[in-house]
Amino acid sequence: MAIYARLVGPDGPKLLTPSDAMEAVAGAVTANGLSHTLSSLESKGVLRRIGKGVYLNRSTGYAPKIVDVIPWVFKHSGYYLGLNAVANHWGLSPQIPYSYQVVYVPADQAQTRRVTRWCLMLKKSEKDLGGTLTPIVARTGPNIGKGVSQAILDGSQLPISTIERTIIDSVVYTEEIGGAGEALLWVRAALSKPIDYDEFDRILREAYRQINSVAARLGLLLEMVLNERRAQGPQKGSIDALLKKLQGLMVGTRATYNWGPQKDTTEYFDKWRLHVSSSYLDKLRETSSFE
Repeated sequence: MAIYARLVGPDGPKLLTPSDAMEAVAGAVTANGLSHTLSSLESKGVLRRIGKGVYLNRSTGYAPKIVDVIPWVFKHSGYYLGLNAVANHWGLSPQIPYSYQVVYVPADQAQTRRVTRWCLMLKKSEKDLGGTLTPIVARTGPNIGKGVSQAILDGSQLPISTIERTIIDSVVYTEEIGGAGEALLWVRAALSKPIDYDEFDRILREAYRQINSVAARLGLLLEMVLNERRAQGPQKGSIDALLKKLQGLMVGTRATYNWGPQKDTTEYFDKWRLHVSSSYLDKLRETSSFE
């Protein structure tokens, strides 16, 4: 039992799964034997089951939070914590998140099912964990490391989207953040903060190679900010430069793009070759003085 004492003692991992335990014991016990031992440790109060196959090591005296389970739910994927939680972290949104959105690249459909299953199971312990996880399959290809940095969120170190990546994600994952009105709020707030415009340009071009409509969507939002007459001095110059880059990206194609729920009627913006849904436009106009 010495190996188990190390595994579930005060210096052991805070959260534990059977696969973690099997790796730790390095084949010193069968899977059935390990399962029996974990059940026995649970009945003795050493472990607390917080989801199917997920245990809290009570010896550490630690109460887990939802951010603590992210690394092992997504440990076999490229991933980052983004969208609403990170917008709040960067001061782009005042909304304190309850559901933490994780953008990830699954290796295959089996992994997608596994992640979805874990997130659903953890939802049953949301009161204990202080939130839920929402998995979002990445739409910008396997190179998920661009625009991602390490940060401490709620006491845990996690890969999160940078402020530059978060702006771009607002127009890629618009439905997940609550619509185009929210995207406009994020962009407006971000432009009043220190932004690395060279880094922004690099991430933008990478996203554009995957999703061409990114340039049109961002262009429309930036134009709205300018029309509000809130951007002045150096900020206006930076926005003007961004707009030129976005228009430059669009020169090579005459394609038109869509933004918003398909069931809606749309309004067409010729400059950006963008069909915007009526529900998105309503929110945009509520959020700004744009006409």
